[in-house]
Amino acid sequence: MKKFVFTLQALHNYKLTVERLQKAELKRAQQALQELRDQEQRLIEAWAHNERSLEEALQKGENVATALSEHDAYFRYLRDALVEVRALIVEAEEIVRQCQERLILTMKEIKTYMKLRDEQYAEYQKEVQAEEAKEIDDLVSFNVISENIGA
Repeated sequence: MKKFVFTLQALHNYKLTVERLQKAELKRAQQALQELRDQEQRLIEAWAHNERSLEEALQKGENVATALSEHDAYFRYLRDALVEVRALIVEAEEIVRQCQERLILTMKEIKTYMKLRDEQYAEYQKEVQAEEAKEIDDLVSFNVISENIGA
């Protein structure tokens, strides 16, 4: 009896490897995005801390001009850093989206190969059953002929 062989097995194996690589790429992209979001959160917290620090300095009546000047420079730095980080976040989100789309496409292809494999296996099963039925018929015919000759 012949053994079942999926004719597209090499391509299927290749796509499984591609899927594994794409999942790793997606994970790296998601980590990079999370790091940027964490950086954004730290900048927002620094902004809030700088606001509280300025309020405290103004309430204490310290040198208002110096306090405003120092805090204003830091606010400008934080604002510029936030703009830059938010632009990087948009880029990182796009990279994650593209990785997800590629992975989805690969997974659909793998699913298609699995359906083709199942169809080929069903055909193989039909062939095996037909061969077995033929062998049984031949055996029955041989037995009937043997009985007729012996009788």
